[in-house]
Amino acid sequence: MTYVRTVLFLASSILAPQEFDYYSETYDDQGPLNCSTMETIKGGSVTYSEGGMEGSVMTYHCDPGKFPHPVSDRICGADGEWSPMRLPSGRLVSRPTCKDMMCPGQLQLDNGDFWPRDQWFPVGMTQSFSCHSGFSLHGSEQRNCTLSGEWTGTTPICRNHASECNDPGIPPGAKRSGDRFQIEDKVTYRCQAGMHLLGSAERVCLENEEWSGSSPRCQAPQTFDTPSSVAEAMAGSLAGVMDVLSPDSKKKNVSRTFGRSFLVGEVSRMNIYILLDTSGSIKKEKFELARNATIALIRKLDSYEVQLNFHVLSFASETKVIVNIHETDISGDSDEVIWALMDFNYNSHGRKTGTNLYSALENVANTIGFLNENRNKNHFNETQNIIIIETDGYSNTGKKPEAALVRIRSLLGYSTTQHDQTHEKLLDVYVFGVGEQVNKDELNSLASKKSGERHFFVLKDFSSLGEVFNSIISDRSVTMCGIAQEDVTEHATAYTRPWHVTLSSARTHCTGSIVSQNWVLTAAHCFGKRSTSRVPNGGLVDGIRVITHPEFNTLKLKGRNVSEFYDYDVALVETKQKIPLSWNARPICLPCTIAASRAMKKINSTCEQHREELLSHTATPAFFIHKTKERKQTHIHLKNQRPACVEKARVTLTEPTDVSLDEYVTENFLCSGGTAGYQDGISCRGDSGGSLYLQKRKRFFQVGVLSWGTINVCEIPMSSRSRTLPDARDFHIDLFKLMPWLKQHLGKEIQFLP
Repeated sequence: MTYVRTVLFLASSILAPQEFDYYSETYDDQGPLNCSTMETIKGGSVTYSEGGMEGSVMTYHCDPGKFPHPVSDRICGADGEWSPMRLPSGRLVSRPTCKDMMCPGQLQLDNGDFWPRDQWFPVGMTQSFSCHSGFSLHGSEQRNCTLSGEWTGTTPICRNHASECNDPGIPPGAKRSGDRFQIEDKVTYRCQAGMHLLGSAERVCLENEEWSGSSPRCQAPQTFDTPSSVAEAMAGSLAGVMDVLSPDSKKKNVSRTFGRSFLVGEVSRMNIYILLDTSGSIKKEKFELARNATIALIRKLDSYEVQLNFHVLSFASETKVIVNIHETDISGDSDEVIWALMDFNYNSHGRKTGTNLYSALENVANTIGFLNENRNKNHFNETQNIIIIETDGYSNTGKKPEAALVRIRSLLGYSTTQHDQTHEKLLDVYVFGVGEQVNKDELNSLASKKSGERHFFVLKDFSSLGEVFNSIISDRSVTMCGIAQEDVTEHATAYTRPWHVTLSSARTHCTGSIVSQNWVLTAAHCFGKRSTSRVPNGGLVDGIRVITHPEFNTLKLKGRNVSEFYDYDVALVETKQKIPLSWNARPICLPCTIAASRAMKKINSTCEQHREELLSHTATPAFFIHKTKERKQTHIHLKNQRPACVEKARVTLTEPTDVSLDEYVTENFLCSGGTAGYQDGISCRGDSGGSLYLQKRKRFFQVGVLSWGTINVCEIPMSSRSRTLPDARDFHIDLFKLMPWLKQHLGKEIQFLP
């Protein structure tokens, strides 16, 4: 078995760095003094979090393409005055203004030319690049300055591939020393005045012909990483570490296009350390946003097929443990971890509101040290540690945080002097700095420096942090079943149903679900000999074979006056070519499979345990995809609620017959719709073959195939639907009842439980 230990650092935005802890002093009680709420900013607007009360935050807002100068936030002090505004030089400023956002220019392009040349460019301007004879351009030929102060495209590099290491490039706003790229050669970077260098300032050409450390970038004080770029970088790093590949993929050459592919066995382990800044500079409103973002992250991480244990800390002048990793009944249960986080009192640090990041990292070091002492019991050498820090980066009490990281690396057997941490397979340190007061230099020194990856990010506010953590799931780990993008946006609706396909044949139009790259699961009554599958986002795949269940026969009861009978109404469509898996097209999880066990975090479970987990309630919430491509919620009626649901099917027996309702609606059917207290969705003609599915641990599992309904509500006028919907029911083939048939035809591609 392979195990993973993960350490995460979360950095939160700081409005005014705390220099010392607060202690009580004696004052004459003159009553509260309010700050003015009549402040203005030239070219923008002003908002107040709590009016002019002490502790209230005044925020300056500017139009897109502009930013508040010299600060974006000010805090109301006890003296009734807003915190002063200072330039980086320390000089006081009396009036703020909205200044134009600028992009740093390309200052150096070895073996090439660029124009125009300038240190800074306004929004909308373009810089163009070309290479000298014998060199080819890698990156963008033109880059445009955007409203966020970032360039479109990628860094231009002129290469001739004559050296052992490729030219590592020079980011905008930077100068580079060193133009030799042989083994052991070094290059160093520096940013123009007023900018911060993030990533590695020095890189070495290694024996594997890769550069050490992480790619550098220069960031201006008024610019931040966009949530989308951070989520993409995290998807290529963190998600790459956590992805569990199918056993077949271990035998093949696994693509490393999107960061590391960490191949693991049936169980992998990670210890995740989350460090939350709760110092005086983090007001309660900001802490709540950080807490919510962290909860989103925990839920996302829990959706991966990895055994996780969490260690959650709150740090100010001292460190408080919210979740102790040694209490495995809590630390190994994401719901319990979230409950403990929600129960944590923001005011628990009292007046000790300094910022002691060293204390938090030392707690992590002590924890890892204890695990090291008991390594034979906890798979220490096979567990990955991920540290996530959320802070403003202004450590103003305690030792330097780097000292604790040195001890952590030593405990894990890693060098404490190297500036490149690519070899640290069992340690990742992610740092999130939030807000304009972030100490970028300090936080950059803490984040891991790994080739081809980014571990330090600077975000504008905690809302952006939440957006990042909610977006991490939209990674490229397409080998996993039941993954969808749950945070629906106007431009990403297809991500919410990536397994759903439209099937067309000479007879009818139906829908189905991707269960592997070569097979689509649907209803048997949909097809003749040939079908075509339209996968999300316009892809078209021909079907070469349709396998219907051998017991399916719509005319089986015709001699007893039942015109149509849909027992065993299920089919598999084999595609002519593999379905190209992507964000838009992924398989859904089938129960009673190894993949479903991993997704449910129920290793070595049985098929019956899967049914108990997924169909646990007498009215189990579930979903299906309507012909409008909308997700509709319904309820599956089980056990003592099933007979009343099935009774509504009697109206479809229009001719006199001796067929009982139990013969007509066999135990192979799941019945949904008409739940008391809910307005359940009801299917329409054309929805047949689609998945009846539900969600567990941020993963989606199919439990049924939509076969037929008692009423086609789409043919009923809207004015009459309120009277008919209460009696409408849908019937789905229960996949648990057909597992032997599914295993017979899918067993070569999907690992089923014994």
